[in-house]
This record gives sequence, C-alpha cells and structure tokens, in this order.
Amino acid sequence: MRQTRQLICILASAVALVVLAWTRGEAGAEELSGTYYGVEGAAGATIEIVPRGGGFDGSFRDAGGRKQAFRADRAGESAEAVLDMDGRTVLVRIEPLPFGANVAIIPILAGGQLDIAAGRVETFVRSDLELPTPGPDYIDAPGTDTGRIAGNGFLASYEFWSPTGVRNGYVSLPDRFQTLMRMFPAVQLDVIWKLCLAPSSDRALSIALRAQGVTCKEVLDGIAGMQRSGSFNRYKAEVAQQRETLRITVRCADRYPESKETCDRAARDLSAQAVALETAATVLERYR
Repeated sequence: MRQTRQLICILASAVALVVLAWTRGEAGAEELSGTYYGVEGAAGATIEIVPRGGGFDGSFRDAGGRKQAFRADRAGESAEAVLDMDGRTVLVRIEPLPFGANVAIIPILAGGQLDIAAGRVETFVRSDLELPTPGPDYIDAPGTDTGRIAGNGFLASYEFWSPTGVRNGYVSLPDRFQTLMRMFPAVQLDVIWKLCLAPSSDRALSIALRAQGVTCKEVLDGIAGMQRSGSFNRYKAEVAQQRETLRITVRCADRYPESKETCDRAARDLSAQAVALETAATVLERYR
C-alpha cells in the first residue's frame, strides 16, 4: 500500500502540475502550517495541517462536518495525501500560496489510475487572513471567460473571488476599462497577482502584464515578501484607496447616479494618476 501510495503521489506531482496548472511560477518559500478554510466551491470545508518529520500531519473537515485525519507526504513545499471524499478515494495535493493554499483533488480509479478529467482545484485561505465584507455592488465571479461584465461590478467584487474567477472576470471586461485600470497601478498589480495564481491564464496575462515591467515570478515573490516583512497591509491600503478612486471614475463614465462634485473630483484624480507614470513594477518596488 505504501509503494502504491508513493507511485500515485509521484504520478500526481508530474501530471497534476502539467494538466491542472494551477499556478504560474513559484509562490515563494511559503510553508503549510495552520488552519485553512475553503472559499467559493469549497466553502464550509476546513484543512488543518502541520509539518511533522519528513511530511505533514493533518485533518480535513468537509462542509457537512465529516472529519478525517491524514498523513501526507512532502513534495517540495506541498503536501500529498490519499483521502476518502464523496464516496471515492482521491489524491489530494495541497500547494501553499501567500494567502492560503490551492488544493487539487483527483479521484483514483479502481486500478490505481488517476482520473484527471474528474479532477478539480479548490481555493483555501489561511484562518488568520482577514477578508473584507462585500458591498452592495458585489457580483458573483463569472463561471466562464466568454461573457461581459461591467467595470464597477469587477472592482466591487474581484478581491472576494478565487484566482480563476478573477481570470474569467478580467477577460470579460470592456477593453476601455482594462486600459483605464493601467492608470491605477496598485490595482493593476493586485489583479496581476490573482491572475498569476490562476490556471490557464495566458490570455489574461498577455493583457494585464503589458507595459507593467514585471513577471509573474516577480509578483508572486514580491507579494510573499510583503507578507513576511509586514508591509502587506500598507500595500493593500494603497490598493483600496486607488480602487475606490477608480470605481468612482468608472461610475461617472458609465452614468451611475453620482453628483457633479464627485465626478469632477474623480476627473482631477484621474489626471493626477495619468501623469504619475507609475506601473505595477514601481508599486512592487516601493514595498520591497
């Protein structure tokens, strides 16, 4: 059984990374340790995990309250374990991220093969991560990248979405909004960070990274460094300030019910952003 489990984990390490491709680049030296809770499709589920020996000890509690302990093998900074889930035996690979973990769940067929087509990736966040409360303009993340959404809804919602939701939402935005957002580089960097964590995000990144002077590896390493150094909260405060200014600009441009005074102020703020000549790279450098 031990040899079979090792073989499954080796296969998953090679196949899941290629086929599911849930991250781009390296997420930095993050360590799996503590409590993580699921969001979106994994809402209600919880993972507790601690490094022990050459691997990890942990437990998984599903949304229905059913709990099972596991012993996981170490694969680099990730953990791999075989669990029973929804009446099936599955391989679970837990990949650390700066804000939590991506969890790949791949069913194992009777003969020991991995059912890649039935695999999925869920997003979990650290229990100590403070999530903001959605506002009245919040919209759910698009399920595909083929629709259209408004800039105001995206700005009010993307920080609550998984990386996949941000990818779908970003490519569903009007071109003029994508261009406008580049004038607010802290927001641009925040979106790029989520896109770099999303699977199959080449199309979105080809737009978002244009003229920003950064790569996904630099962004992921930079954000992870902010969290370790304690500057992440200051960075997020700048993102929130720019995002609110951008939202007002968008609402005025799209004829939402805003006062003339508010829209005049938004126009002045937009002019100031336009001449600042900042990019995602300069914002990232400021918090190193």
